[in-house]
Amino acid sequence: MLSPDIAVLPEAICPAKESNQVLWFPTETSRLGIQVRAGNGYRLRRLRTANLPNCVVPIRVTGPMTFNLLAVWTWPAPSYVKAFANGLSAYSALLGKGDTVVAGDFNGNPVFDKPRRKIKWSDSFSRLADAGLVSAYHHANQADFGREKHPTHHFLRRPERPFHIDFCFVPQRWTEQGLRVAIEAGPEWRALSDHFPIVVTAAA
Repeated sequence: MLSPDIAVLPEAICPAKESNQVLWFPTETSRLGIQVRAGNGYRLRRLRTANLPNCVVPIRVTGPMTFNLLAVWTWPAPSYVKAFANGLSAYSALLGKGDTVVAGDFNGNPVFDKPRRKIKWSDSFSRLADAGLVSAYHHANQADFGREKHPTHHFLRRPERPFHIDFCFVPQRWTEQGLRVAIEAGPEWRALSDHFPIVVTAAA
């Protein structure tokens, strides 16, 4: 299995206890939430959260690399796309304060956008690009949104229902220092979840 420096775990249960290496952000609708874990010399610190559902939550990561993290797990609050847009607006100032990573289960993709919809995934992704962030997977695979060759989710664990709805956005300059990206989609992962981990390796 994996031994990541930082792991964003959406749809996770509450840990036995929190520490500077384990944080948990509950939902209002179920017993699940976002769990963020650190290892290998990294530490986590909560940042002030907005008065919003915990669909996007801010964390300060310190260690061999220091950066801000917006951990993501959207649910209909009131919709997936609006939950993400609201979280991005709430923490927009954080995007301009040093390196920031935005990662997790977005439950969306610009390919889902409808012409008449006022709030679009493509608009939020453009805001990330304007802040100097790029999707690690799409950079590494030279792929456009909606044209991914590797799904991150199989709806109801059905291989015939693939979607790419999990992302890790990183600072553009990290891509210039070397970036490796893999989606772990082997049978061992299929047995554990309907989502597959995105593993991003950046140079310290």
